[in-house]
Amino acid sequence: MLNQFSRYEEEFQNWVKGGYPGARPETLDYLHHLSDPRDETEPREGTLWPHQWDSLLRVVFSHEIRRGDLAQPDGLLLNVVTGGGKTAVIAAVMAWLRTAHDIQRFVILCPNLIVRDRLEDDFANGRVFADRDLIPLDSIISRDDFALTTLGSDRPGGWANLLGSTVILGNIHQFYASSKTGQANLAHLLNGGRFALFNDEAHNSPAPEWDNTLQTLREHIILRVDTTATPDRADGGQPDSKMIYEYLIQDALADRLVKTPVVYQPNIATVELTYTDRNTGETRRVEEIDWEEVERKGISPAQWVTDDKPMRQQMQIALRRLKEQERRAKGRYQPILFVVAVSKLDAQHAAKTLNNYFKVNALLITEESSDAERRQAADLQNARRAGKPYKAVVSVLMLREGWDVPEVGVILLLRKFSSKVYGQQVIGRGLRRVRNREVAEDEPQICAVVDHPKLEHQWLWKIFDSAIRDNVGLDDEFEETEDLPTVPLRQKMVNPQNIIVVPIPDFEDDEDITVDINSPVPEPLRNWREVLDGLEYPAQTITITDQEITGVDERQLDSEGWRTVKSAPDPEQAGPVTDVLDALDALDALDDLEDEDLAEAVKTELLEMAESLLLHAGHTAQFTGQIYRILLSHVRSQFLDGASLGLAERHRLEAARRMIPLVEKQITEKSGLVEGMVKYGDQ
Repeated sequence: MLNQFSRYEEEFQNWVKGGYPGARPETLDYLHHLSDPRDETEPREGTLWPHQWDSLLRVVFSHEIRRGDLAQPDGLLLNVVTGGGKTAVIAAVMAWLRTAHDIQRFVILCPNLIVRDRLEDDFANGRVFADRDLIPLDSIISRDDFALTTLGSDRPGGWANLLGSTVILGNIHQFYASSKTGQANLAHLLNGGRFALFNDEAHNSPAPEWDNTLQTLREHIILRVDTTATPDRADGGQPDSKMIYEYLIQDALADRLVKTPVVYQPNIATVELTYTDRNTGETRRVEEIDWEEVERKGISPAQWVTDDKPMRQQMQIALRRLKEQERRAKGRYQPILFVVAVSKLDAQHAAKTLNNYFKVNALLITEESSDAERRQAADLQNARRAGKPYKAVVSVLMLREGWDVPEVGVILLLRKFSSKVYGQQVIGRGLRRVRNREVAEDEPQICAVVDHPKLEHQWLWKIFDSAIRDNVGLDDEFEETEDLPTVPLRQKMVNPQNIIVVPIPDFEDDEDITVDINSPVPEPLRNWREVLDGLEYPAQTITITDQEITGVDERQLDSEGWRTVKSAPDPEQAGPVTDVLDALDALDALDDLEDEDLAEAVKTELLEMAESLLLHAGHTAQFTGQIYRILLSHVRSQFLDGASLGLAERHRLEAARRMIPLVEKQITEKSGLVEGMVKYGDQ
């Protein structure tokens, strides 16, 4: 993403060295409070870190000096590495705006409950303002002037306090106009006067409805500041705000602000990483699976599970790293192993293996975990103080941004990342340094990552400048001094006057280029039930054996099960298969599953489909239960003859299982269908 501040870098540097000319007197007073008495261009110890101070100064410069050139209309973006303390920057900007601009209201928007809980802990009772000494003692304001109201939280505050609140924290989806709750929140917000907006983890806001929400709020926003550690979104887009600062992993490593990532890759002759399709029993080596094709076709990753032997071998290597981290911790804290799986069932299997086979106390976090369990994952030291410490946490992609546990010392990857955004977010969980009175600020700390070379994550380790130790055996152990790579040199701009500004291309005169900058939000279908019931599914399927098509059977589903109407042609004489079910997977071999397990598998895949549909439509996972109930009712009527999962005949359960990818495909293709389920589902 382009740094829009580059063209102003020389002017900014001169502004700082010149004592901030043109800034408001109240701004000068506030910066004086935070600055080092010996050098007012640097932060005072105990307040902001140097890069946080730099972030604050750039926001001040953009808002007060350059004004509309940068800050309006789409706001400013700060790209700060995980562990770089974005929350402290948000708080410092708040205190400055309150002190120098008399702004009374602040809105913080975030993408999920995990991020919300972390922000709630930081801002509760003004803790972050006190911890960083962000409010001068002689100021007319105090930490009490930043009283927090969190929407949807089970803590004090909430909906009733929205109108008169000072700091409002909420999930971005709680301001979507597609729901009655979102409409009410927007109305309260707009009736309360102008405010400053902070969009935390801004890379999570690609949905058209989020754009519409920002458009609705724009005239009421005095200043918008976005924060992220990964500005490139998972959908290939970028936030619409203008990036004015970058503090990347290389900078943080040079400043010893984060742990040093070290990658341990197993000896592939010892650990052959394989995945087995739990439906067909087919086993493939990891390099034989086209994971991008799996994700592109919407095939549930739950069908592939890591084999027991390679999983245990990798866990053994990871637990060796955990023992090394425990020796380095010297009893001052409990290092944590973080296991990242490819699906919920895979995560459950991994957690069971750790708990029962390796006798390691592991906490499992999935989309079904309660708020209490997620909070437990965020404060693992509570379990340690209670005498039952967790040594491992297992999850899918639930614990990405917002889950900041400094004790994470080892990460085990049991999945391949095709998304650069998700890969960076997961590794970022292990970058935050452990900080307590017993751990010196300059003490070397590493994050050990166990990654199979066949997962081909070289691009990821290049991003993190990670040291890679390959051909690691099951029983190998390493000394700390061996694993610490050379700290990279800090890259710093010394001659901003030499920057060459590349002009943004002007396509005005090019009639052949058409750019649609508006992504209209699909109109929610009020008659969604009628549209959903009208979806048609063919009564044919393809049988695939050993990755080769040996025949095509046309089969009719009736009360007796699958009845063959036409036998398959001779494979040598058969022509190309042009069946409309190309999107379906080969899921014919289900005989190894008990009826109860098959029903549970259908339930699991419907839950995963509900989350996938919501993500595609730009909605939060809070609607998962609602969409799941709709999908279950649809599947029961279409494939189970109205029976429940527990009472349905086996052949109907098998049929439903095969049809799930096509159900998701057809629902996705109906514009406004998911939006209608969300908006009108309970009416």
